[in-house]
Amino acid sequence: MQATNHQRIVELRQLKNFEAAYNGAFGIVAYATNRFLIDHMLRVGRILTQNDYEAMVIWGVLAHQGVAHLMPPGLLPSAILSERGRAVTDDSQIKPLRLRDITGITGIPRETAQRKLAQLVESHSVCKVSRGWVVSSARVEPELRDFTRESVMRLLAVADEIMAALRDADARASAGTSTRPPADAGELCASP
Repeated sequence: MQATNHQRIVELRQLKNFEAAYNGAFGIVAYATNRFLIDHMLRVGRILTQNDYEAMVIWGVLAHQGVAHLMPPGLLPSAILSERGRAVTDDSQIKPLRLRDITGITGIPRETAQRKLAQLVESHSVCKVSRGWVVSSARVEPELRDFTRESVMRLLAVADEIMAALRDADARASAGTSTRPPADAGELCASP
């Protein structure tokens, strides 16, 4: 059974020494985190932009910045979401981004961003409106809802894996057991 966010926070607070646990589990924590992030980016690239990662970054920025004003941190879902789990009840609530905003946030050159936006418009992933660009709400359902469900399941599994590694490293640190590899473990890339 997967833990809730509240349970994970409680578990983190129960660690005797987070820094020691983190340092003792660093290899597993870093690997699991990066494995999830790379897998997620590959999945997004395949599904959304046919592996065009600049277009993916632009789409992601539009998706997040367009609704960020509707979702301040710390609010409960019941305070901001509809029964369908949406913060946006109509497209007028989505905040458009101008080309200047997109290039400033992403660092993607203006000409490249314009070309990628045109491709995203053509694929019906974004819409051009009077004050800039917004994510197309038609594309969000059902494809991205299903994709996000799978992403959440994968993220929670990684969180459980990381928490288990932290608990183990914390227990070893508390018991005084070494968390370092043996001295003869050797390096893959030895210094000359």
